[in-house]
Amino acid sequence: MICCPLLVRRSGAVGRGKTLCLCLAGATLGNVGIAMSPSVSAIVLCRFLNGAFAASVPVAQAAATELVTPAQAPAALARVAASSQMAVVVGPSCAAVLMTAIGSLGVPPALRLRGVFLVAS
Repeated sequence: MICCPLLVRRSGAVGRGKTLCLCLAGATLGNVGIAMSPSVSAIVLCRFLNGAFAASVPVAQAAATELVTPAQAPAALARVAASSQMAVVVGPSCAAVLMTAIGSLGVPPALRLRGVFLVAS
């Protein structure tokens, strides 16, 4: 979480929406990089890139608290946290379904995980 404080601080200066878009673009670039990576070291580098732009949840929390009244802030933060945790729970299941679907298209087993990262992008 080295980049998280920097991105949250940046979001206060240039806008939460722009920073959220930057975080999503960085995550997309990281996922495409993983899908296209020729080596394990390239995958590790792209995972670091994904981690650097993983501040989307704290930025969304900051935006949520600004968009509602102070009395509504706990509920808004709970919704952001619930959405984030749902992604952690549902994501692997979706990946398994995608790998099966990609396999049914005739994609070789060695390339199916790459397809999942491309779809996630």
